[in-house]
Amino acid sequence: MIRFKSLAQVASAALLVAAFSVGAAAQTATFEGKVMLEQADKTVVPLQGATVHFVRTDIKQDLGIVKTDKNGKYVRVGVPFVGTYTLLISAPNSTPAYQLDVRPGQRPVNDFTLYPGDGRAVTLEEARANAAASGKPAPAGASPTDVANAKKKAAEMAAEIERVNKENARAAEFNAKVPEILKAGNEAYAAKNYDMALAKYDEGIAAAPEEHVFYQNKAVVLTGRGTDKYNAAFKTKDNAAKEAARAELKTAVDSAEKAVALFRAKQTKGQPPAAGAPVAGEKKLGDELAALNVRADAYRLALLTYTQVDNEAAAKAIEEYVNAEPDANKKNKMQAALGEALLNAGKVDESIAKFRQILASNPGNVDAMRGLGISLAAKATPEDPAPLVEAVKMMEMFTEKAPADHKQKPEVAAMAEELKGSIKEYSNKPQAQEKARPARRRP
Repeated sequence: MIRFKSLAQVASAALLVAAFSVGAAAQTATFEGKVMLEQADKTVVPLQGATVHFVRTDIKQDLGIVKTDKNGKYVRVGVPFVGTYTLLISAPNSTPAYQLDVRPGQRPVNDFTLYPGDGRAVTLEEARANAAASGKPAPAGASPTDVANAKKKAAEMAAEIERVNKENARAAEFNAKVPEILKAGNEAYAAKNYDMALAKYDEGIAAAPEEHVFYQNKAVVLTGRGTDKYNAAFKTKDNAAKEAARAELKTAVDSAEKAVALFRAKQTKGQPPAAGAPVAGEKKLGDELAALNVRADAYRLALLTYTQVDNEAAAKAIEEYVNAEPDANKKNKMQAALGEALLNAGKVDESIAKFRQILASNPGNVDAMRGLGISLAAKATPEDPAPLVEAVKMMEMFTEKAPADHKQKPEVAAMAEELKGSIKEYSNKPQAQEKARPARRRP
């Protein structure tokens, strides 16, 4: 009897242990679900790498986060079965989402759909505030002050969400337009249909006035068209047409300056440059170097065509590009323009030094020969005509070595002949003064 009783007690104990084991297993639950992203074109795709943050709210307890897999799925095991939870969801480049007051036994599966956004994470306080402002019951234990503060925060959050959504909608619309506008403009430029190219870039400026790429490409088009017009007017000696061409080159300079300013403003804000190909035919450079190159070239052609521009700004712009450009040949070409800008700004000695520096490293640079000759002629005075001799020498070297179709060749040749006459005049002045001087009397 005793033995039987002992066995019964043992059996009861075993059953008791088993019962406790089953009870213990039932005290935890699992949360799972999917996080999807509705894209600008309304297609919905799984969102990998989204963060699902679990916060227990019946007591103060942070249960940490889990990440979604490539299918957008998340799983959180071992959640205490008893309790109330809030799920906070965030992901890069997406709007945040949340689900308040979730009980595992009632709602173990929770799916979310996010939208394109700024990637910010929502806090528990913001979620509660937003719920309170939307008319849902305030969390248990909230005081009137808490509710008022929550409503205020919710209103601020709602305004911010509205702002972000509008910005996202504008960005989505712009991103859909940009490739087509750039493509059409670039194709028109390649075909030398400058009017169509300009119309497309102006369309881009109207759609997104803060994007530098449209101003940059517009500057390239205006530089090309203005140069073509100037060359045609040069052949026909049409002064009115020359002035019209200079007006376009001046507009090109202004547009290029705007492009650089917008690019730098965007960099200051930490924004990436807009996606888009450079103008057709242009080599792919770094975004900033391309903007500096376009601006410097606009100034260079403006100076060569005697277009009225700010010479100080031209010198600064060209020097910035020269300092950034790694290609030695491009540096030399643009340095000659820098020398001209310095000369036009009245910095004659600096322009002479710049042209000498270029010729020291590249003796065959004909533009530097011409620039040095003109700078030396500008330095000469009746009191000190000595620089004229070297000026004539440099101009004659330019006339000899420059290509036959170089636009400044006839002008520089005529200038050299004129300077030769000045040299003779200066050299004859002492003789004339000696003849005119009265003879000295002997003591």
